[in-house]
Amino acid sequence: MNKKAIIILSAFGLLAIAHSCDTSNENQQQTEAPVSMIQNDLSNGFNLLDKNCFSCHSPKGAHDARIAPPMVAIKKHYIDEETSLEAFSADLIAFVQNPTAENSKMPGAINKFGVMPKMEFSEKELRDIAAYIFETELEEPEWFEEHYQQERKRYRQGQQQGEINYLEKGKEMAMQTKSQLGSNLMAALKERGPDGAVEFCNTRAYPITDSMAVALGAKIKRVSDQPRNPSNKANEAELKYILNAKAQLAQGEAASPQLTDLGETMVGYYPITTNAMCLKCHGEPNAQVNQATLDVLNALYPEDEATGYGENELRGIWVVEMNKTTP
Repeated sequence: MNKKAIIILSAFGLLAIAHSCDTSNENQQQTEAPVSMIQNDLSNGFNLLDKNCFSCHSPKGAHDARIAPPMVAIKKHYIDEETSLEAFSADLIAFVQNPTAENSKMPGAINKFGVMPKMEFSEKELRDIAAYIFETELEEPEWFEEHYQQERKRYRQGQQQGEINYLEKGKEMAMQTKSQLGSNLMAALKERGPDGAVEFCNTRAYPITDSMAVALGAKIKRVSDQPRNPSNKANEAELKYILNAKAQLAQGEAASPQLTDLGETMVGYYPITTNAMCLKCHGEPNAQVNQATLDVLNALYPEDEATGYGENELRGIWVVEMNKTTP
């Protein structure tokens, strides 16, 4: 039995126990329908999350390979000991029906991932999703607690003595750009499948990246030692970082970002690792990548080198070049 199913059954069991403490026939008749209704709501909430949300908000995957926070992070920011289910449901409904930075309680996630695209859920579906998140113990990624505490510490300390942390600054720029690409890519994937995602990357990836670079006042690009587009071929310095990052991953470590001082500018390198979604276009041909997608890839990228990957492998890197500024 998988972990998600165990979570659901555990939640159902706790609810059933809570509602069966009074063993009188009268109370059994009064609580039987509500328990069934609660179980149905939680089951529906899980199914909605599994179908529509966990692809982006999954507990799986490395921290730097994400395009959205894990669901447990959302729960931790929105729910405390004084929060009621009704209050949480209202907050969730308000944000999902009108996703804006002002409606979010997670400014750090907005800065890193951007605002998520609007999802078409009914109010009843959102209440079921809220009930599942509120009532169940969500799985945490292995890195989550340490990352959460580090973020809290960094937030409290701020920038010490006015120094600019270029490594973090570049990472924020890379993650904001990744979020813009990711949200648009997910929309293309949902509407037209992997073939549409390939076509999106072919026509829209460069314009979106360039627009973000202009908006953020930096030079931003993605490069790889196995590029899909020859224009994304890594140079000598970038290849050196890629080899070191791959060695870290091979030893079971996280690939660390790197900062290089070029005099007037600072250049940050940030790893891009694969997840299950990536493999629809970057996995093994005729296994994860179907023939229809391969046909589109062959037509649009005749020199493609970017297939044959597995999960949690280095697909490439973000390169962010920033002008030095006075704090």
